[in-house]
Amino acid sequence: MYGIGTVARLAQVSPRTLRHYDDIGLLRPAHVDPTTGYRRYSAAQLHRLHRILALRDLGVPLAEIGALLEEDVSVEQLRGILRLRRAEARTRLATQAAQLTRVETRLAQLEEDPMTSHEVIVKRLDPLRVAALTEDLTGHDGIAAAADRLYPRLHAALAARGVAHGGLSLALYDESGDEQRPVRFTAALPVPDGVTVDDDGITTVDLPAVDRAATTVVRGAPETFPAAFQALHGWVERTGHEAHCHEREVYIDCDGPRDTWVTDLQVELTGPTGSTGSTG
Repeated sequence: MYGIGTVARLAQVSPRTLRHYDDIGLLRPAHVDPTTGYRRYSAAQLHRLHRILALRDLGVPLAEIGALLEEDVSVEQLRGILRLRRAEARTRLATQAAQLTRVETRLAQLEEDPMTSHEVIVKRLDPLRVAALTEDLTGHDGIAAAADRLYPRLHAALAARGVAHGGLSLALYDESGDEQRPVRFTAALPVPDGVTVDDDGITTVDLPAVDRAATTVVRGAPETFPAAFQALHGWVERTGHEAHCHEREVYIDCDGPRDTWVTDLQVELTGPTGSTGSTG
């Protein structure tokens, strides 16, 4: 018989670990002194302890180890368990590697511009029904004038129908395919499900859900958006993602002075890299 201190030294674990294994019924001592409570273990229990530690090292939870030791587990069952642990370990490594890439990307941003505030997260965009007006523009310098034309028309059309749009407004960007007017700008206001507005050039569009979008929230006038989008696309490139041509601006609060506006800038992502909810 071996005392708990000797067993702990032989197995390279702490006595506290052995006491925990006793408490959960994983490794009961062969004998416990009724007076002192001192635990003693048999040589056979050292073999069981070795198996416990080997399985623990492979990532098998303690709750599963007990069942494995009590059952007559076949080689094929053990192989299946270890394949599952391998898949879980690979997932953890991939998650940690992606996080490391995001940390390095953020550090690189700070090296280039210590004052940058373009924090990036990846998130899912829910589907949305909107009333929309679209214009193809010769360049990005025409966006402000187009917005001044289109949003009042949208607001007037919804007001005339007694439709509340929920306070948010969106600007959507895409490529038109026209060399003369390559920038497709869409002004949009969310509307309730079931509401349709289809006149005066206005169309009702159901924007599909987007599984992953790189996003950053900006506080400032629209003149700051190009730099923020540039930071977004730089983040996308550095982290190994791929960006779709679709871009969105979601105006969260634009009631006050322009330099106080709060806007969520979004770039749709494609490809297998990255995960939802990750931070940049």
